[in-house]
Amino acid sequence: MLADSNNGAFSGSIMRGDEPVAEVRNDVVAQFNGNAPLFIQRGGDFNVWLADRGADLSRSYMRTILGHLRQPLLNISKAVKFVCAASLTDSFWIKPGGAELVYSDVVFKSNDYFKAALQGDPDIFELPAEITPEITNIGSFNKGWRMDGGAWRLYKAGKPLEIFSELFASKLAVALGLDAVEYYILDGFIVCDNFVRDGECFEHAKSLIGDDTDYVKNVAVFSEFGLAKQYMDLIFMDAIVRNGDRHEFNYGIITTADGAVRFAPNFDNNLALFHSGIPTILTRKDRLVSDFIEVYRQAEYTPPTVTMETIRDVFTRTLAEYPVDVSEDMIVAFCMNAYKQMA
Repeated sequence: MLADSNNGAFSGSIMRGDEPVAEVRNDVVAQFNGNAPLFIQRGGDFNVWLADRGADLSRSYMRTILGHLRQPLLNISKAVKFVCAASLTDSFWIKPGGAELVYSDVVFKSNDYFKAALQGDPDIFELPAEITPEITNIGSFNKGWRMDGGAWRLYKAGKPLEIFSELFASKLAVALGLDAVEYYILDGFIVCDNFVRDGECFEHAKSLIGDDTDYVKNVAVFSEFGLAKQYMDLIFMDAIVRNGDRHEFNYGIITTADGAVRFAPNFDNNLALFHSGIPTILTRKDRLVSDFIEVYRQAEYTPPTVTMETIRDVFTRTLAEYPVDVSEDMIVAFCMNAYKQMA
């Protein structure tokens, strides 16, 4: 897309749909309005914002895609410029000064690199060198965007216990009345629909708190948006299922151009529960529980009620969709031992 302009400093606009929301001169943000990315509004560096939009280069299949597209393997920002920094999880993009581009020119309509990104494609070098949403598909696990029936779905690869953990955590959150992305199994992969609707922008927590995931500080920041309860719901679930992989890119808020704000639904729980093997200690004296208890005592928060019956029901439904060799009684004890300390 920007093959002739993805070298050197950028001058132009950050766009939200077809609205210019920030002016950039030689990689420096000169001005912005209230619809600009929150990271930019809060003083963030343009090149950092650009790099944060790029795929994780530790994914081997991603490096193959970039090599085929003749994009640099050590500078994801340049590759991001190749797709005008467009992403399927927001409507932000970059428009070089003087370019006659509109949002419909850069928005993704298909993805020939779905298979290549998800599981590798021996025929990748026969594919056309064209834009793909995989360049801005962040995260460390192999994954791919696919257009199914007119809607985008995200497929993610993983080991059996990782897939089971993602599915179980999603079903448990929904069963407890919490807002969570609903996952399902297709072709052996864990899959979800794109939770960002047209006109919305997912803005990850780094936009608000940098890389500081301290619970107390997060509660204070999300309180500014009236979303402290939703954040507490998130870390409550993290404690129940022991998701130790909650980082600044897998939670945040969703904004619209008219000023509406909501907390992003709970997602990315594949590194929870028994993802790395069956534990020998189920008492749950871990830090996720103790840290939640510490902030819970300071916040006005009422956690949802968790029962053994609910966990057993969720376990049964999860196992029916994705059978793995794991003990129901161990899962129940694992979750309930955490809950009893927090209730």
